Parts: sequence; structure tokens; C-alpha cells
Amino acid sequence: MQPSKKKGVYILNESEKVTLELTKEELMKFQRLMELHNEEEDKKAKKEEEDRNSNFVQFYRDGMPEMRWLMTNHQFASSLLFFILEHMDNRNALACSYAVFEDYFERHKTTIYRNLKILEENGFIDILKMGSSNVYIVNNELAWTDKNSKKKFAKYDGKILVSRKENKDYKYRSRFDRFKALREREGLK
Repeated sequence: MQPSKKKGVYILNESEKVTLELTKEELMKFQRLMELHNEEEDKKAKKEEEDRNSNFVQFYRDGMPEMRWLMTNHQFASSLLFFILEHMDNRNALACSYAVFEDYFERHKTTIYRNLKILEENGFIDILKMGSSNVYIVNNELAWTDKNSKKKFAKYDGKILVSRKENKDYKYRSRFDRFKALREREGLK
């Protein structure tokens, strides 16, 4: 007695369909092969996700003297910096209003402003205006949270729009030179 033939329709992609005539045994083998293939694809996807290491912030040793100076001399400013580091995207940018800092730290707006200015004036961050909010960009020579090859995108990505009118001087000044000036001024090694 011959095994019965069974037809199966398999969709390879949206535009291609393949019809096969298989025995029941061949169909079961084919289905198992497809299951193994799908399991292998799932393993590859999981490995890629693990390799991405997406939940990290790396610090550079060259910036450690400045970090120690900040933590020693401006404790609240360092807390603000670590808040920004914790919440920034993978392009070193965080967009938010002062109200976010006020709510989280339960401090007055002027205290927030004064300490953000310390961070900006010493090159830890840059601040761009965005209406009533700001975009805080962490110096990518201090910390980074993505592949090194993507540092060229450190300003911000397409998800954040800033007004040229409110940020006229940004493109004319050299980014984070104040960070280097802090090292020289304070004699940090």
C-alpha cells in the first residue's frame, strides 16, 4: 500500500506561494525542518539583542578627573548630571523642561538653573532651547551609551527638534571646549 499524498501550500513571502505534494511522512519532516529553522532564527535574534548591550552608560577615563572635581565641589550639579545620564537616549540627549527636575529633586527652579549652568559652563553638557523646554546633550568625550561608530550622531537624532532662533550661537561655538578649559583651569590630571 502506498502512503497517501497530501498537498500543502507554503508562503515564502507575500508575493510567492509554493504548492508541494508530499507524503504524510515527508510533510512531517518538512514541518520539523521549518520548526528547526524558526528556532535557529529566534536564537539569532535573541543573541543579537543580547549583544546590543543597550542598557549601559560608559565613562571615559580621560574625564574622571573632571567628574571627581564636579562631585567634590558641586554635589547637586553632579546629581543633575547623573539624572541626565540615566535618562538620555542613545545619542546622549535628553529633552525635558525644568519642571521635570523640580518634581524629581524637589528643588527650586533657580537652584536647578544655577547647577545646570555649572554643568554647561564647565563642558559636561550643552543646552539647546526647545520652546519652553531644553535639550541637554552630554559631552560624548565624558560618557557614551551606544556604539563608538555612532558618536558622530551625538548631538541629537531626528526625534528632537530645536529652534535655530533660540540656539543661534550653538553652531558657531566649538562644542565642549569648556570641558577642556576646566581641566586646564583646575589643573586636573
